[in-house]
Amino acid sequence: MNLKQEIQERAFQEGFQLFGVSDLEKLEKVDFPDDRGMMRPSEVMPEAKSAFVMGLVLWDEGLNAAIASVSTGDFSGGEADYYNLYYEVTETRAWRLISWLNEKGYKALPSHAVHEKVAAYLAGLGFIGHNTQVITPEYGPRVRWVTVLTDAELEPDEPFDRDLCAEQPLCQKQSLCVKSCPYQAIIPGPSQGVEPGKKVLYDKCVVSHEFDKDVSPQNEKHIRRITERGFMECTICNLVCPYGKPVEERIIPGKRGLD
Repeated sequence: MNLKQEIQERAFQEGFQLFGVSDLEKLEKVDFPDDRGMMRPSEVMPEAKSAFVMGLVLWDEGLNAAIASVSTGDFSGGEADYYNLYYEVTETRAWRLISWLNEKGYKALPSHAVHEKVAAYLAGLGFIGHNTQVITPEYGPRVRWVTVLTDAELEPDEPFDRDLCAEQPLCQKQSLCVKSCPYQAIIPGPSQGVEPGKKVLYDKCVVSHEFDKDVSPQNEKHIRRITERGFMECTICNLVCPYGKPVEERIIPGKRGLD
């Protein structure tokens, strides 16, 4: 068993369901919006030689919980106390794997700042769908990702080579994710070839208004609050994707002891 296989096995032991290695040079060149807090791999870990991606199936909506200390969605000042449950879960599990890698003599850092959607695509794990989320053949978009940069040299996987949206009969006339958005925030058509940050009209998306000081009644309608500044992120376009049905039919019943 080579190191890449060992890491994959360890990732599965830590509770991840998907694993792949991205081409670091290609990931370094990916364009992204300037205002989303994203970074290039070299800015996170200059000595990195590889990037591997791990995916955790989102089998409960509670994993989408997010809490912030501020009453606005602007976190640019760096003073906001912000927690996102699936970030915390994936990063904690990644650190456990990294501890094991350290014992083998390798350095590594987890990151949610690199372009994880493209990283997952480059690692052969899924297709960036019409709603800009990574659609996996096994679980649809119901996966949350963490990327690990390391000085270990790992053979990259081939990028994902299928257009899952075009293959899906239910989405060939009009994508269900586009149609499902109550705010019409997703521009119809493929994500590929669209300028980064332009496929979803961010100001229309309810996620961009969940921390507004004064939330409009229209936006409040689809905000799932759990506390004054805590909520579960909107996943309407995520839940409607036909590729995610195995999660409902197989994963969730198994987790609940109902299978």
